[in-house]
Amino acid sequence: MTKKFTHTDYFSASISRQKDLKHLLTNNDSIIFATYCAGVSIECMFRAYIAKYTNEFDSKHNLEKLYHKSLIGQELNVTEKQKMTIRVKQANKIWNNNLRYTSEKRMKRIIAHENVKKKITDINKYISNYQSEVFKSTDEIIKIGISKWT
Repeated sequence: MTKKFTHTDYFSASISRQKDLKHLLTNNDSIIFATYCAGVSIECMFRAYIAKYTNEFDSKHNLEKLYHKSLIGQELNVTEKQKMTIRVKQANKIWNNNLRYTSEKRMKRIIAHENVKKKITDINKYISNYQSEVFKSTDEIIKIGISKWT
């Protein structure tokens, strides 16, 4: 029988996944898994707050919905809440739980298909910029999550 995860389990996992992310970012060949790891880190942070405040488990992986369920917004001032909302939306644009099954080739195809109208010519540069936003968002979200944790 598997023991139920506690809020501190999720909190610790969030920080561990962020450390894994930092390591993965040292190798460009790990960019897809690094992106996946970034989202998992955010998801764990929100699940830590959900388990802490409501103990309600939802198996969905939508970061925006998890953010709202986490009630962390109640701990934030107006400026922090605005920053958090922007960062969660940025991370949620590219991250999903299925990234663990996605190859770099497929990721490029998905992004290229979504951005045909934007006339993007350098997909690699676009992916790098797009993913760097996820990594910045992860750092900000985890930083705020840690600062509000009591």
